[in-house]
Amino acid sequence: MYEEPTYKWPLIILFILLAPLAAWVGWRVANRPDGNVRVVEQPTSQETGDIFITSAESRNVPTLPASTNQLVSLERCVVKMAQATDPNPPLSIRDQPSPTATIIAEVNNDQFLDIAGQQGEWFAVTSPTQGWVPKGLTSYSCNTKLAKIQTIPKDQSAGILGRFIGPGTHVYKLSLEKGQELTITGRSGNGQMPTLMSPSEKVLFSGPESSESDLWSGKLRETGEYQLVLDSNFQGYGYAFNLDVK
Repeated sequence: MYEEPTYKWPLIILFILLAPLAAWVGWRVANRPDGNVRVVEQPTSQETGDIFITSAESRNVPTLPASTNQLVSLERCVVKMAQATDPNPPLSIRDQPSPTATIIAEVNNDQFLDIAGQQGEWFAVTSPTQGWVPKGLTSYSCNTKLAKIQTIPKDQSAGILGRFIGPGTHVYKLSLEKGQELTITGRSGNGQMPTLMSPSEKVLFSGPESSESDLWSGKLRETGEYQLVLDSNFQGYGYAFNLDVK
């Protein structure tokens, strides 16, 4: 009568135990990062304070530039659009982020560019065509901005200065107490004033009517975080206003 080798069952048991380990090792090898992949940097600009943040996670971010009041600190900024501002137009769109890369398209100054990200000093654009342009040959700002206004000292004003390139929303947060008096004074002369929202999300001021001056003042009825909100259409605009608290 034929007898099976005595080593057969130990080998079968060993194979069963090692199979999951071999599958896991194979998965790790197949999904390991390619050493040639270049990670796109989180771009920053010392000139404008603009940064790209794609999550709501709290991070340490630079303050706004000196052109705005130092009581304002930037919490979130996403650049989605820029305008061509080449001193020697037209602006070249290249197939790689390099001045020697192939030119695939050219755009005139003031033309809008849709921005998808940044690598070094180059913007990745998706419209009017997909490619790369030097960041320094464009004008840009935060399309989405969230900023915190620190406590405004008595007898001082917080000057808020900003600009939209294309559409977007800018939100400034300010903690105030019930009974304080807040005054908003426009400085741009174009009638662009923020909407003032109370901590309970009531609209206290939505901008001046055509016959009104760029000024709002009122005594606050709630303690908490107020929001000053500005929205832009496709063309964008600049704005400037002062905040006084008593």
